[in-house]
Amino acid sequence: MGWDYLSRLKWAARWYLPPADAAEVLEDYREIVAGRSEEELRRDLGTPRAAMKQLAQPKAYRRWLAVFAVLTACVLVPMVMANNDVYWSPIIKPVYMIALCLGSGVSLRWFRRNGVRGDRLPRTVLVLLVLILLGMVWVWFWAGLVLTESWALLNTIAAAVIRPRTLHWYLVLEVLAMGAVSLYGLVKARLGDRRWRAVYVLGLTGVILSLSVWGLFNGMDLSFSAPNWQTPILLRYTEITLLGLIGTAVSLC
Repeated sequence: MGWDYLSRLKWAARWYLPPADAAEVLEDYREIVAGRSEEELRRDLGTPRAAMKQLAQPKAYRRWLAVFAVLTACVLVPMVMANNDVYWSPIIKPVYMIALCLGSGVSLRWFRRNGVRGDRLPRTVLVLLVLILLGMVWVWFWAGLVLTESWALLNTIAAAVIRPRTLHWYLVLEVLAMGAVSLYGLVKARLGDRRWRAVYVLGLTGVILSLSVWGLFNGMDLSFSAPNWQTPILLRYTEITLLGLIGTAVSLC
């Protein structure tokens, strides 16, 4: 699909209007646009964005913007808070879980009522889901080395393959990449098939899991020498992963 006037009009309509209204408006505009040049359309109708913005219902559009802001915050707030040195305080940890539960729950509910389910699942959705899962497996691998106290293996890998400081930056880059992919899925769920929300949910899960492991590497202290210190951390990582996988599976429905 080229980025001609009708194509841009399609994306603008799906962003500013509810699905049913967008479909109806686009059906009318196809006749108006047919056979006319870009210059004529911009002169008579304005830009696609301006044309669709004029048709938007302010109340409905503000509701969508509020939902979009909440879902975006669920991805960005944990990323910002990761720089806080008090990650292990009881104030921080619930915020991570709240972000995951809120982002997953709101996206499922909103797009169930206000999204469109296509006939076929976009192939790109599956590709991105696999990439996110591979990233989560990679994060689990490093967390597993710490939680099982495999210090010798960890040091060997660190010396031969990746330095600790480099690992830190890999985790940071992975968080940024998963966050970007998650927000991309959120936008695509509005503009196209609602099942793109699965990318948002799993990407958000990857962000929370990666930040948690990043906090593990940066927050280890003497309390980690206590018996069974791994148990609460392992339970939290498992909880994050299971919640994300369940939310992703439901999002694909």
